[in-house]
Amino acid sequence: MNVALILNYKAATETVSCAESLLAHCPALDHVVIVDNDSQDGSVEALKAWREAKEPTRATVLANPENNGYAGGNNFGLRWALEHLDVEYFWVVNNDTYVDSDAFQPLLEALRENDRQFVGSAVLSSDSGKLECFGGGKLYPLLGKARLLGKGQTVEEVLATGEQPDYVMGCSLAFSAALIERVGMMDETYFMYSEEVDWQFRARRHGVGIRVVPQSRVYHYGSLASNGGRSAFYHYYRNRAATRFNKRFYGPAFALASACFLSAITVAKEIRHPALAWSGIKGAFKGVTMSVK
Repeated sequence: MNVALILNYKAATETVSCAESLLAHCPALDHVVIVDNDSQDGSVEALKAWREAKEPTRATVLANPENNGYAGGNNFGLRWALEHLDVEYFWVVNNDTYVDSDAFQPLLEALRENDRQFVGSAVLSSDSGKLECFGGGKLYPLLGKARLLGKGQTVEEVLATGEQPDYVMGCSLAFSAALIERVGMMDETYFMYSEEVDWQFRARRHGVGIRVVPQSRVYHYGSLASNGGRSAFYHYYRNRAATRFNKRFYGPAFALASACFLSAITVAKEIRHPALAWSGIKGAFKGVTMSVK
């Protein structure tokens, strides 16, 4: 069985739109599992009503009893699906996306060729049709930053360069159920940001790679780069995730150096907003102190 997993948080209308597009355009997709991440805004009731009316056999709605972030919510759905469905392949999709063609079949074919990999899609802006990212991005670990690969370009322009991302973004991420047995699930300690990047880097230790399948195209509302906006929450969790990731994969000294660089970058960016800058500094150094395995 092939299962799509969609995480919802206070956006039931968008989630339904996403699920309906996947089920309409991706015939190899057998089931959609929607996880509500403790929205407490009526989302669960709305999603269950949609399921009963439109997709009683091909969709499941789960209510996560707590909002434990991107990794926690997706892991909740993965565990349920592995226990209750005979899953062969998963496809994690952001709820603020849609497809207008079969974006799953190319991913499925790539996984059937080699299931020791994560595969992703070209993510396009719903407004311009240009790339928001060619699968994922390039990492600059010391700076604690990443750059979306191909942003503003066409798929063909990126293909011509031959450049590949360092990670595949969780906006559209497909993998085999067998991969979870090898690698384990996402690290829920991050709460937000870097979860799928950490997952893929841990998977490298097990010989698992990544691949972008350009024939798979997913449309995204808004901008991936703007997620979180200029808020204390964004700066804290974004910087914390970056330095904790660096500590795990590059060591404590590297993480400390990156915390310094990232703090300086945050201060320069928010020079007129000291409260936001301070949140970023606290997050950067908190990540250095957090335990990793």
